[in-house]
Amino acid sequence: MSRKKLAYAIELDGNLYRVSGNRLERIVDLKDLEGDYWFVSDMQEAISRTMTVEVEPKYAELIVDRNLRESGDVDESVTVIAHRKKRKDGKTTDIFFSALPSRLYHYYIDQTHLHEDSILLFPLSSILYGVLKRIRTTKPVCVIFQHNRFADLIIGTGKKVYYTNRFVAFDDGEEQIASLWGTIHSNIQEVETDNRIQLDQIILLNWIDSGAPPDWPENTTYRVRAFESEEIHFNDDIHHISFLKAIDQQSAAGAISSKMDKARYYAGRFTSFGLAVFLAVSLLLLVGNFWYRQQSDFLQQKLQTLETKIADIQINSPNTISLEELDSSLAFLKDLSFYRHAPAYKTVINDMADGFAVDMVLETLKIDYTPDEILVEAFGRIRAPFKNAYKGYQRCLRTLTGKGYFLTANHFDTEIRNSQFLIKFGKKLQ
Repeated sequence: MSRKKLAYAIELDGNLYRVSGNRLERIVDLKDLEGDYWFVSDMQEAISRTMTVEVEPKYAELIVDRNLRESGDVDESVTVIAHRKKRKDGKTTDIFFSALPSRLYHYYIDQTHLHEDSILLFPLSSILYGVLKRIRTTKPVCVIFQHNRFADLIIGTGKKVYYTNRFVAFDDGEEQIASLWGTIHSNIQEVETDNRIQLDQIILLNWIDSGAPPDWPENTTYRVRAFESEEIHFNDDIHHISFLKAIDQQSAAGAISSKMDKARYYAGRFTSFGLAVFLAVSLLLLVGNFWYRQQSDFLQQKLQTLETKIADIQINSPNTISLEELDSSLAFLKDLSFYRHAPAYKTVINDMADGFAVDMVLETLKIDYTPDEILVEAFGRIRAPFKNAYKGYQRCLRTLTGKGYFLTANHFDTEIRNSQFLIKFGKKLQ
């Protein structure tokens, strides 16, 4: 999804920025934002690591929490956010995660919930991992994001993360930044040796304060390249920044917001599209209703004319006309009676709309009119967990039977988070 349709808020090195289009500006608080946003934060107190734990994937976060406490890496309650979990063998699991103090985690979640609009929260590690996955290479790659006096690094492929860490220089002076890059190069060599791998390439991401890229040793076996950048306006200056392009490539799956927050965000994104569809359907129904009224008025006039002729015939020749000679006229009158009592398509569609829940996606709706009843066949899907889907399905049946429809057939299949339904109704014409 292009940033032409998205707006970002970015928190780096204690500064908060708003990004809209090709403009970047500092803001004081998330309350300064308007509309729906993606919020990317480096969460400075967070640590990102890889770990192998002897437990099934669903319990991996608990063991990581325990190991971090025992090793002294943390000294307070933390929340472990798994970016990737992979069963290694038996009950052993490889996990790539970020851990941050629980007080800080809940602060960020509360801040996004206090906003009037929808905000999806992305830790910096998920952005770097997203870049790693989209490179689509089987050979190990290193992604480095250097900003101010910090550098965040991740090494791996789309299927495995070997190493991740944050490096910090004492200050942002030229000498200290050069020392920072030297430390990074040494660590890359250690990771290659420890994991018996050889990097294919290093990808550099930059920010407004990243400075010039370093000079790598001549004996390096891997390619070093800068990620695609774009022109950004900040404080009346023009910068070429690649970090925003990296965010562009992400999907909502990388956010650590709840599923409900993600659903709310995308519901807002597609509201305008849904409104356009609703207006189109409403216009179609309005035109159909107008046409129906026109036809009804025309048939009513013909009926009155025929009734007048029949009355004249009965007065002038009451004994000379047989019933067989009036068959066509009687059949026409029966059709008129049927049209008068049969509900319009709009009425039937409105009944169906009242019965179907929001998450029931209707794919096929068939309405047949017979001489004495209406037959309705509806086929579609329910994009919700089975428990919620089946409740919505049952509620639909109760609503429509309450409107005078009787059930002739129904079929319900489920696949955990996606269900199919086929319902056939009938309704007697009064």
